[in-house]
Amino acid sequence: MNPQICLVTGGTSGIGLMTAVELVKQGNHVFIACRSEQKAQQAINYIIAQTNQGKVEFLPLDLASLDSIRACVNLFLERQLPLNILINNAGIFNQSGTTQEGFELIWGTNYLGHFLLTYLLLDKLKASAASQILFIASDMALWSKNLGWKLWIQKTPFNFLKLYADSKVCLLLLMRYLLENSLNQTSVRINALHPGFVRSNISLSHRLSQVLKVGNSPQKVSRNLIKFLTTPEYKLINGQFLNLNFQPMPLTNLAQNNHLSDELWQKSLFWTGLSNPISQTPTIYNSEDGIWGPYSLNLTETELQEIQKHIFTTVLPRSPIHVFSNSYQFIKKRDLGSLILLLIQGYKRQFNMERHLDSPVILELCKNQYLLEKAREYLGESPFLWRSELWVNYPAKQLIPLWHQDHYPQLLTKTGKTIHIYIALTEVNAGNGFEYLPKKYHNLCPIKMNDPFSGNPFFEVKTEIEKSALPVILKPGEFIFFTDDLIHRSICNISGKVRLSLTLRLAESTVKIQGSYSSHLQSPILFL
Repeated sequence: MNPQICLVTGGTSGIGLMTAVELVKQGNHVFIACRSEQKAQQAINYIIAQTNQGKVEFLPLDLASLDSIRACVNLFLERQLPLNILINNAGIFNQSGTTQEGFELIWGTNYLGHFLLTYLLLDKLKASAASQILFIASDMALWSKNLGWKLWIQKTPFNFLKLYADSKVCLLLLMRYLLENSLNQTSVRINALHPGFVRSNISLSHRLSQVLKVGNSPQKVSRNLIKFLTTPEYKLINGQFLNLNFQPMPLTNLAQNNHLSDELWQKSLFWTGLSNPISQTPTIYNSEDGIWGPYSLNLTETELQEIQKHIFTTVLPRSPIHVFSNSYQFIKKRDLGSLILLLIQGYKRQFNMERHLDSPVILELCKNQYLLEKAREYLGESPFLWRSELWVNYPAKQLIPLWHQDHYPQLLTKTGKTIHIYIALTEVNAGNGFEYLPKKYHNLCPIKMNDPFSGNPFFEVKTEIEKSALPVILKPGEFIFFTDDLIHRSICNISGKVRLSLTLRLAESTVKIQGSYSSHLQSPILFL
């Protein structure tokens, strides 16, 4: 075999290290990509000692950080070398937590990290002679009966085995998509290998196997792996999930589902920032549905970043007014709803309500000239702000899942117009914001119940009607208006990033606030 340029993830121990040794023995130039430079240098010293060759280098790579993956690829591409072999070997088994971007740690490392790495190296692989991609998979991929989409965007649950199995079946679905689409009619070969039970450091039982000498040694696995990659008799095998003897593994219906492989691909592009869910052409909302815009606050990116930082670090963690004083007033006024809301916010240590009352930064947003100019077109020259809410939607969360209207009959004496302004302080898209029903469907949605505190109606919406819901899509710094008539609900956040927005409730001066409403502890803001 002619010398090849190879990249191995997790090349400092186990299968990755032994595979790097075998590749260097054959005269190949190997890059080991991993987190620890110290462990990488130890591995490089070991490889050189075993091979008497120095064609091995370190690339910093943390698969739990999308930024680290992009930086790793950039470092490799700067070398202007071909890439003949990509071995996606690194993985974790029973660790717990989230990735830098908020994805579940096991799935985010084993699958999503390797997805982004592979995607960013595809053009290089296509341009290189006789290139190959090999996923180190697992027979646990065959355990998954369904994909746990929501599990992937939150901290590792107690049953981490489901996440490990999902991460491995997702690699098979990724291989399937690449074979049928991106690598179709190219010379790039892609396969997945189940190495069996390997003596490694991935879990306690694997570490014990090293002492007991059970299972496959990393040396045996790596020799078979190199045999598969370099022996001509196997060069026609493509798109297969194989065991260590190169026999096809049985695939479940899940692992062969083309629809799921397409859906996973599209969502993976979205999660890794490779597809922009916000169209370059702004969505224009129909005022007949009770929603219109978008408009811009005309803030710079730097200004928006400073506002975001201020809200997360200074505003949300502290109560707007002394908690005990609020509690006394709510009890005195028998305002049970506001008291419960305050206690919930205190428990979460995140206070979202009425932050214009104590935050100069948010008050400045409320007084934005472009925002007030548009508000006066609807409410006249003297609108007043009677309520505000910060909405923070974290990954895998859904703030208000019920279809509802922001009507507030028990908080306001309505003798004039009211309006709601929704301001996107981070990107709002179809994977993290809210959706609404066009007005033509409203008569088909009966009221199911009313909020006992605000009086807002909640609606029963059939599944076929939900399919007609439209998402709100806004760039940071944009805002929309919507009326009491709008039937809407929040979307479960599958974007992998926190979404921050500010909703302002404005009204004409003729509208009065009920005496029991909590924000009546402070005077509304009148914009003259």
